[in-house]
Amino acid sequence: MSDSASTVEHAPLLSPRFIWKLTGIVTVLCVITLAIAVAGRMIGKSISYAGNTADRTVYEIVIGNDVISLPANVIRFENQRVSGVQDAVDTYFSWPGMNGYSEARRDIFSQTRSAHGLIFARIAQATMSRDMSGRFTPIYKRLTDGPPVAGPNGLNSFRLRPGAGYANELMYVQQSPAERPYAVRCLVEGPETETNFATMTGCQRDIFIGKDLSVTYRFSIDLLPHWQQIERDVRQRIEMALKN
Repeated sequence: MSDSASTVEHAPLLSPRFIWKLTGIVTVLCVITLAIAVAGRMIGKSISYAGNTADRTVYEIVIGNDVISLPANVIRFENQRVSGVQDAVDTYFSWPGMNGYSEARRDIFSQTRSAHGLIFARIAQATMSRDMSGRFTPIYKRLTDGPPVAGPNGLNSFRLRPGAGYANELMYVQQSPAERPYAVRCLVEGPETETNFATMTGCQRDIFIGKDLSVTYRFSIDLLPHWQQIERDVRQRIEMALKN
């Protein structure tokens, strides 16, 4: 047998160069697979948060003549989680407790068909001279249709005239001779909409806080019997956030 034939016969089936190339390819594929898995988990986690965050970084937001310090987990929209001047900031809290988003309260904040247990509060510079309590006697009372009906926990309900632009709405007003009684508008009928679930069979009220802030807050009508505590909690939570 010739030397060349012997060399071919004893040559390795896989050359070291080929093995190194194969090892490199396998390593690259493993890295890509790992990257896809990590990215998938990150994307899945982001989707599951649906814009919510458990981050408690505090932002100082300037609205008009007021400065408000709020943690990220109570600010509803990601683009508002920055310090500086803003026209308004949208917040949300679990109730009772007025707490922001956390993993423990994930189910409360991730509702898509109701807003039970949540309070939404939009903070903006006041554009009217009266809040809802101040507007009841000179404005809303003239738009009521029929006599009041006893409501929950010391409230009377008034049907608002549909022709005045308040279809399917009731005004609940504190049974009090005060010039500025507690007043809240509630939507009691109408089709459900997934994009505006916070107002489905819900109530809305606005109050003045700070130097010239208007806070419009909303909650499920199921929580209406707790209106006094909700009012106190909203005022205390926003006033606590104000920087004097």
